[in-house]
Amino acid sequence: MFINTRKVIVTASLLAALFSMNAFSSATANESLDPRLTDTANMLKSNRELINKFYDAFKSGDKAIILSYITDDFIMHVPGKGLNAGEYWGKEGFSQFLSNIGNYSGGDFSLSVPSLAINEDTIFTREDIIMNRKENPAEKWLLRFIMEYHIKDGLISEAWTIPQDPIAYDAFWTPKSQYIETRPAGFNQKSVGISDNDPFTHSVESLQVVRKFYHYFWKGDLNAMSKLVGDEFEFYTPGRSSLAGRYKGWHGYETFREKLIANVAGDKYKLEWGGYAASKNDVFVKEYIRMNTSWDKEVKSSFVILHFTMKEGKIAKIEDTPVDSIKYDSLFTKPVSEK
Repeated sequence: MFINTRKVIVTASLLAALFSMNAFSSATANESLDPRLTDTANMLKSNRELINKFYDAFKSGDKAIILSYITDDFIMHVPGKGLNAGEYWGKEGFSQFLSNIGNYSGGDFSLSVPSLAINEDTIFTREDIIMNRKENPAEKWLLRFIMEYHIKDGLISEAWTIPQDPIAYDAFWTPKSQYIETRPAGFNQKSVGISDNDPFTHSVESLQVVRKFYHYFWKGDLNAMSKLVGDEFEFYTPGRSSLAGRYKGWHGYETFREKLIANVAGDKYKLEWGGYAASKNDVFVKEYIRMNTSWDKEVKSSFVILHFTMKEGKIAKIEDTPVDSIKYDSLFTKPVSEK
């Protein structure tokens, strides 16, 4: 009895000591961390400053400063089959990526960032780049992207280049390829003022609208979804599949949905969020889709970035950009039967 009691006392003492040590270690760790890395408001502010400085350095072409804003284990993902496609690891890899741009460029390079949204550990931007190639400097290409940045310890740790028109992007990076005009009607290159953009103001309200939109989507309540979009709502999905196109108004979205159900959908479908970031005017959601089709019972997966443009508290536009456009088009395109 005495021995058992003694064991209990010793055990309790050890646990108390361990708890005290853990509490002390935790407190010490929290004290040693930069407040920018622990407090949400400070993290958002820090991320805004980081992306602002990163783009300023990118525009200036100062490689040393650019590299100071990425982690040692940084990875850059560039899709396609062009000369610049691939993964670039670490600062040395990203330095090579930047050199590729400089060596291929014909001397003209203009970068604007018309949209951005910031989260605690993720930043999404929309980039418009106008540049030429050494082999034909008179041709000014417009390359449009969504960029996804992951943030770790106050630096950029990973980035994905996601072209809106991957065919034009590959053509640009393929020597002697034919020029492709990608400027939409009325295109005007413009940037948001990143340094002036407040990532907190109204971002919660915008994100809440988008969350409601998905909530009703998962419940299949189209009527409730329709009340969250503006009168001039537009849904755009890129690519070369039968679903690709620009759908005007809520009726247009219903047409897209009907085509998806009638011509593509199988008996399995699951959509989840893989990440997000929000500002007053823009919400980006990374979707993780798993589904099969009416012609292929095997479940395939796909990541897409949905860019919600907000206006007066409602969704004005949704642009659907696949992370891997070739895989995305393949998923939604029925194979042609052999004759």
